[in-house]
Amino acid sequence: MTDFFTMEPMKYYAPAASMDREAFHKKLEQMANSGNYIMSLKTDGNWARGIITPERSVLQTRGISVKTHTYGEIQDKVMFWDSVVNAFSKPTVILGEIFREGDIDRDIGSILRCLTDKALSRQKNNPLHWRIFDVLCYEGKELIDCGVEERVSYIPKVVAQINSPLVEGVKYEPMDETFFDKMNDIFAAGGEGAVVYKKSAKYEPGKRGPHAWDSCKVKQEISNDVDAVITGLIPCEKSYNGKDIGHWELWENSRTGQLVFGEYFGAYQNGEPYIPVSRNYFNGFCGAIQVSVYDKNNNLIPLCAVAGLTDEFKINLRDDFDSWYLCPVTIGGMMVSTAGANDDGIGISIRHPYLKRIRRDDLNPSDCTLKKILAQEN
Repeated sequence: MTDFFTMEPMKYYAPAASMDREAFHKKLEQMANSGNYIMSLKTDGNWARGIITPERSVLQTRGISVKTHTYGEIQDKVMFWDSVVNAFSKPTVILGEIFREGDIDRDIGSILRCLTDKALSRQKNNPLHWRIFDVLCYEGKELIDCGVEERVSYIPKVVAQINSPLVEGVKYEPMDETFFDKMNDIFAAGGEGAVVYKKSAKYEPGKRGPHAWDSCKVKQEISNDVDAVITGLIPCEKSYNGKDIGHWELWENSRTGQLVFGEYFGAYQNGEPYIPVSRNYFNGFCGAIQVSVYDKNNNLIPLCAVAGLTDEFKINLRDDFDSWYLCPVTIGGMMVSTAGANDDGIGISIRHPYLKRIRRDDLNPSDCTLKKILAQEN
């Protein structure tokens, strides 16, 4: 039987942010007209894999624990797990997202990173839910070599057996000629978008599917680019969270703070003061840039943090940030979020932003205003 406990999660294809919107639209139109795809609503949450066997049952996160070198386990931090374990007598493997209405993935992650008692106390009056979107094994029957259309047909059975108000299933429907109308309805209702899958696509551990476009996230794009200025650097994650820790070569002596290059895994296992660190941390890179815009009183208002920067840009920011402070940039994103904004628009933000262009020589910082964003939205 497949070792689901150590199996690397499948990755999902997404077109490059720089892909021409018209070309992307035409590709989606071809997919919709082919009759070979299904779709589901895209939601915000934390990926979690439930593995239930007679010998051992766990709810795993996508990330690797630095301490255990295995996938993190969160089954003690959710209130629905007993219902899941008691529902199956033979091996069953379920994929889903931990979510809570009104929260985004960052909020969910902050709860799941707490110690067990605190994680549960933060759910006392509003527990976390689990939304199932795939089934890799059902009551001893392995499904990873089946197409996604067959795999998701097991979701209603799984949800019915679990029979918990905290567990629900993702609903799939054909991706057909009504696709763009459905997407408009989703966006109008404030939804994030959809995920589309080729019906015959198998589950490919650690890969993005056998072929590009076997799966694809379709998210709302802001209708106009946003101009902003760089006002700060967001620190990167220090810890290395990858799977290949045994051959990782970027380490820090936790006693002296010295960064060292080489294979120190053996020393780490022996209790010596070495910890694996991320590539960004080792190189002194930031994790993201903070960008802001000017309000009507000419005050800088933080807009969002933008990650996904090139190494060349990170080096420039590291070595001479002063020369990049208030540098204009153009960003794209999924949508303009007004949640938490006041009547003047202060508190507005861009969801899932990405850097499109650096405008150091062709845009005045004073032109990067909140007023322009609000005008686009009205």
